[in-house]
Amino acid sequence: MDFDQELARLTDRLAAAAETTVALSDRPDLRQVRSVVAEALTFGACPDDRYGGVLLVIDELVGNAYQHTTAVHELRVTRTAENLLVEVSDADPDITPVHACGPGSGRFGLRLVGQLTVDWGVRADSVGKVVWALIPLKVFPAVP
Repeated sequence: MDFDQELARLTDRLAAAAETTVALSDRPDLRQVRSVVAEALTFGACPDDRYGGVLLVIDELVGNAYQHTTAVHELRVTRTAENLLVEVSDADPDITPVHACGPGSGRFGLRLVGQLTVDWGVRADSVGKVVWALIPLKVFPAVP
């Protein structure tokens, strides 16, 4: 492989690490979704970055979309220096605020999302809605 080909391959990998999308319309298994995201995010990552919480949030948001909507579109994960933005889009236009707790809500997964994120919510888009979560990469201070 020559230098230009190797450079193009590495550039493509870095771009995938900065923004990863997974088509969800065929409802791939959650394990497969986590695997795709984990492979993309860990390329070139700092050893102090934590991804377990990210994968839990992805699991919860995608799982909820599978359970509560009929037309799930896409998972998009965008990495910045300090955070990851996770977005799950679907065709359901209902953007009624969902609360993570309350009497009998049973929404323990959304409580977990609330605890692992800087913020999360739902917004309308051109074809339905997007449920999003902003997750810090450095959850714990580095151990010397």
